[in-house]
Amino acid sequence: MKAVTFHRTGDPDVLTLADVPELPLGPRDIRVTVTAAAVNPVDLKTRSGFLTMNLTYPAVPGWDVSGVVTETGSEVTRFTVGEQVIAMVAQPVHRYGTYAEQVTADARLFARAPAGVPLEEAAALPLAGLTAVQTLAKLTLRPGAPVLVTGAAGAVGRIAVQLLLAAGHTVDALARPGDTEPLRALGVGTVHTRPADLPEATHTAVVDTAGVAAAIRAVVDGGQFVAIDDNPQPAPERGITPGKSYVDENGDQLQTLSDLITAGRLTVPAGRRFPLADAARAHHAFAAGGLRGKVLLLP
Repeated sequence: MKAVTFHRTGDPDVLTLADVPELPLGPRDIRVTVTAAAVNPVDLKTRSGFLTMNLTYPAVPGWDVSGVVTETGSEVTRFTVGEQVIAMVAQPVHRYGTYAEQVTADARLFARAPAGVPLEEAAALPLAGLTAVQTLAKLTLRPGAPVLVTGAAGAVGRIAVQLLLAAGHTVDALARPGDTEPLRALGVGTVHTRPADLPEATHTAVVDTAGVAAAIRAVVDGGQFVAIDDNPQPAPERGITPGKSYVDENGDQLQTLSDLITAGRLTVPAGRRFPLADAARAHHAFAAGGLRGKVLLLP
């Protein structure tokens, strides 16, 4: 099968389209023909060598995938051939990531794709959605508690905002000026555009998806501050002990998120599309910033 590979870490131009053997199908696995793979920050950090990990070369990047089941292992009952599915396949712990024509992995990592959205756009959900769910799970919030989300228009932040609002919380945001109106349309209250403008000790919790450690100033004494992995953290203060959130593969949680999209209660915008062969160009575009919605790679 064709896949995007790299044989050493470096700039985006180390990415090349090459032939790699399909992985064997285990009894608990499904094989999926890929409709789309999404580009995430972790892909750039893995390819560049920013993240220190033991990679097996040639390495195939990618965590997010949407596609159609083409084969099932002998013990699989969760899915049947022809179903549309999505998954987060954590690339460092698998032989290949998702920038490929085929993905083969444990069926328990997958969920049925949401109805009512194009299958390629559904690839924008898994990693961001699971990160948001698992980050919010670290908070203990009373009903209606006010929460501030940094990077609220980003992939993780936007989902966190919608989940918090759906749970009845008051949500304020830190985001770029151009994202103010879209966030207000979701139901966000105040949208701050500079960390220096954040109020002091006004929110029960801060969900930091953008690496803004200074946002701890907005947390009430004894409140909560949680940042997604790789973001800088502030020092403990005023009875606040900052925490970090890591993302784990979880097909059941992903199914819940997919069902929310089907029900029209969650939206995850997709952005620019690139052919799989143009993965290097997609990484360049992602690194340049200024994009809205997930960057997608289409085989």
